[in-house]
Amino acid sequence: MPTYEGQATMYMRMPMSNSNLPIAGTCTVEDKRVALKFPFTGIEFDLPQSPKENRNDFDFKIRGARGDMTLTIGYISELKCFTGKGVQEEDDTPVLTFTFWPSDSAMKKLPTC
Repeated sequence: MPTYEGQATMYMRMPMSNSNLPIAGTCTVEDKRVALKFPFTGIEFDLPQSPKENRNDFDFKIRGARGDMTLTIGYISELKCFTGKGVQEEDDTPVLTFTFWPSDSAMKKLPTC
């Protein structure tokens, strides 16, 4: 069962403002289980399939507290890492972004917040 680790960002809407506040966090993936951890909160969900290198991007939906969210998972072959983006239904602005890579990847040398 491959294990991946990485970084995540959650974009929190500010009350009475059109601004979003980015909150840095971590991402871990074990088999199909994704865990995004942020200060004071976390999000966990299952991918419809385990991540595989060089696979085409795929979309799927999860249900959250504010309705359905469409998640898109892709692979960047030059960096050998996966990317994810979560967009709330009826909104074009991402509320989640995350990147993950194999635990033995050189990408783990990137600084984290």
